[in-house]
Amino acid sequence: MISYKAIKTFGKFSISVPIALTAYAGYVLFAEQLSWFGLLAAIGIFFLSAGASAINQMQEIKLDALMPRTVDRPLPSGNMSRTIGWTIISSFLVVGTLCLYPFGWHAVLWGWIGLAWYNLIYTPMKTRSAFSVFPGAIVGAIPPVAGWVAAGGSLLDVRIHFLAFFFFLGQMPHFWLLVLKYKDQYKKAGFPIITDVLTKKQVIRINLIWFIATFISALFLPVFNVIDQQWIVWSLAFSSIFMMGWSLRATILASKEEHSPQLRKMFIYFNSFYLWVMILLYIDQL
Repeated sequence: MISYKAIKTFGKFSISVPIALTAYAGYVLFAEQLSWFGLLAAIGIFFLSAGASAINQMQEIKLDALMPRTVDRPLPSGNMSRTIGWTIISSFLVVGTLCLYPFGWHAVLWGWIGLAWYNLIYTPMKTRSAFSVFPGAIVGAIPPVAGWVAAGGSLLDVRIHFLAFFFFLGQMPHFWLLVLKYKDQYKKAGFPIITDVLTKKQVIRINLIWFIATFISALFLPVFNVIDQQWIVWSLAFSSIFMMGWSLRATILASKEEHSPQLRKMFIYFNSFYLWVMILLYIDQL
C-alpha cells in the first residue's frame, strides 16, 4: 500500500500548491472576484502540476539516486514501483483534465502546455545546459495564463501578460538559489550548473539583479490594473521597497561568507514575497 507521504512527494505537492495558487490568481484577476468555481480550475492545475512533477521523477530516477536530497524519493528508494508510479501519474492527469474541462478546451490546452513544456523541453535541457533555467522559467508563467483563460479572459489583454511576466522573473533566483545550495549534489549527478561558468559570488550578485527586477515589476502591477485598491497599492509598494533593501543587504552578507546561511533565508523570504503579492491580489478582489 502506497502511503500518502509517498504520493505527496511523488507529486511534489509542496510545489504544486503554489503553482495552483498562481493559476487562481490569474482566474480572479479576470473574474474580479474570489470564486468557488475558480478553485476547481486551480485544483485542475494542481493535479496537472503533480503529474508533471511525477513524470519528471520518472525521467530522472537514475539522477535522483545520486543526490542525497532526492535519493529518498519513492522511485529511487524502491518504495514505489514504476508500474504504480505510472498509475498515480495517470490518475493525476485524468483528474486534472476533468477539473479543467468545465472551463473549456482552451483551459485544458494551457494546462497541458505547461506540462509538455516542463517535461519535454525543460527537463531534457537540465542535463544539457547550465542555462536551462531560462526556458524553465516559462513554466512559472503558464499557470496564471491557464487560470485567466479558464475564467474567460482574452490573451490579448495586457494584464495577464504582465502578471505572467511577474511570475516569470521570479523563477531565475528561485532556481539559482537552489543550485548554490545543492551545487555539489547537482555536480555529482552530472547536471551542468551555473557555477561551472560563473563563480559563486558572481551568481549571487547576478541574482540580486533578478531580485530587484522582480520587486520593481511588482510596483508596476497597479500600473497595469492588476491591483486597484489604494491601501493595497501602498502595501505592495512598501513591501517591494523593503524587499529591495533586504535583498541588497542579504547579497552583501552572502558574498562575504563561504558557506552562507543567507542563501536559505533568501530562498524563504523571496518565495514568501510572491505569496504575499498573491494574497494582496486576492484581497483586492474582495
